[in-house]
Amino acid sequence: MQATRQLAERIAGTDYESIPPEARTVGKQALMDFIGVAVAGAREPLAEILADRIAGDGGHPQAVLVGRPNRASVRQAAWFNGSAGHAHDYDDVHLAMTGHPTVPVAPVVLALAEHRGRTGAEAVAAFCAGVDTECILGRYAGTGHYSAGWHATATLGSFGAAAAACALNELDAATTAAALGIAGTRAAGLKAQFGTMCKPLHAGEAAANGVEAADLAARGFTSRADILETDQGFMATQSPTSDLRRFGRALGQPAYTQDICFKYHAACYLTHSSIEASRQLRESNGFGPDDIAEVEIRVDPGHFKVCNIQEPATGLEAKFSLRFTAAMALAGLETVSIGAFTDELTTDERLVALRDRVQVKAHDTPTPDSIVTIRTGDGAEYTRACNVAIPMTDLDAQWRKLEAKFEALVGPSLGANAAASLIDGCRRLDEIEDLTPLFNALQTDS
Repeated sequence: MQATRQLAERIAGTDYESIPPEARTVGKQALMDFIGVAVAGAREPLAEILADRIAGDGGHPQAVLVGRPNRASVRQAAWFNGSAGHAHDYDDVHLAMTGHPTVPVAPVVLALAEHRGRTGAEAVAAFCAGVDTECILGRYAGTGHYSAGWHATATLGSFGAAAAACALNELDAATTAAALGIAGTRAAGLKAQFGTMCKPLHAGEAAANGVEAADLAARGFTSRADILETDQGFMATQSPTSDLRRFGRALGQPAYTQDICFKYHAACYLTHSSIEASRQLRESNGFGPDDIAEVEIRVDPGHFKVCNIQEPATGLEAKFSLRFTAAMALAGLETVSIGAFTDELTTDERLVALRDRVQVKAHDTPTPDSIVTIRTGDGAEYTRACNVAIPMTDLDAQWRKLEAKFEALVGPSLGANAAASLIDGCRRLDEIEDLTPLFNALQTDS
């Protein structure tokens, strides 16, 4: 099976009309959500470092740096915006790729759509092509890629970013296959970096890789046209569970964007089910932190290598701690705001004491649920199972939830009027021919 070529043909053949309506809608929602988290992350320490690097390097002002006053080259903008969009780990996820689908792809779509003067419909189509690519490759790779320690947002994200760039550059299938080869040989990112600035940098690097892969391929840069399936290629070296039969089935699915799951807690997505279960138990049973004798959280063993930092010492590490995030929920602290996770909070004596009463264990039998059991000092026991990784089907309700999140993220930086204007623009994105006003609205005055 010529997997790389077949995927390239699908990317090159993607157009707005061929995308299912629900995928188009969720695509617009995902782009809006990305803008929100990128604006919120644009002034984080890691973003300041990257912005300083970009200023030092210089470059053509081709595309906006979201949430900042200046523009940069397309590659630089993709690099910065992708990193800023993942700074708070508040961006969406997709189970098919075991990672964050939007954050490597959206920066490419925004930067190239601005530079190339593309329409909103073309931007939505390119975005969906990128997400589809990541998800198809996630199915192809199976569980072994992520389990081996690769960060799929970085690796599969590089392919998704390249796909979106190829679509917006209107490359044919042969050139797209070459771009996938270039992206594949540059794809990297290690889960060992979770809890550091390198994790959000993975998203920016993937976006930049995609921009460069498409640009180089368009200029005639050569690459293997079978990078996915060849011996010593991407799947052979990076996934012990890759299966071409799964690839064939995945390629036959019309769309994947509609199955994006959005985040409503500003922490690692694998902590969300236990946060929700803990919060629901506290609210429905009325006990307080001092009433709790012990807490047991049962999760899939895969969580242990991602979000099981036992004693987080920083706000960033706290986002990757099942124990700490559960303690926050049980203490009645909010986990929605990006400002909730501070370094100071990790030293709060009462919260640390509650964290230390939480144990994380693996399920006895496989289940996608996170199961939280709380035992109080008087001997009572309460249990709740939760699984947040189920895409919403009520897309009107999803708009409302995402708009509330967007306003909270964007309002403090750009103002309420700009937030409202951007929401309206994203809702009507596929109707807009000239996106210039939307891009201008993404900038700050200083």
